[in-house]
Amino acid sequence: MRLNTDKILKEIERLRWSRYRLAQEMDIANQTVYKILVSDVRKENVSYTFKTVEKFAKALSIDPKDLII
Repeated sequence: MRLNTDKILKEIERLRWSRYRLAQEMDIANQTVYKILVSDVRKENVSYTFKTVEKFAKALSIDPKDLII
């Protein structure tokens, strides 16, 4: 399962949020958000669960299916 980080970054920009604000809305550590978003760009393997995808979706008010590639 790959995360659509482009969609997440566009939504963050649309909402005028920082990654820190997104982490607060998701109730997870800022480092975790950074690690997930940067790892995809660097093609690194970072594991995350569907629950994390759901947290991204809920915070951004979008469907979780839109975040999976």
